[in-house]
Amino acid sequence: MTVTTAKWTLDDYHLMIQVGLLKNRHVELLNGEIVEMPPEGPEHAQLSTDAGDYLRPLIGEKALFT
Repeated sequence: MTVTTAKWTLDDYHLMIQVGLLKNRHVELLNGEIVEMPPEGPEHAQLSTDAGDYLRPLIGEKALFT
């Protein structure tokens, strides 16, 4: 027997969020698969901030930093 997994689109994923299907779940859409992910910890958050601070003057208005 061959098993084929369903791949989700970004629109599918956003709809699942909108209707509350993924409420209180820490997940990400990666290559069409919904993957359980732990919440971002303080070290990851700091590295993200540091990377943004480094790149912001180099990239300028070419990217949106949030």
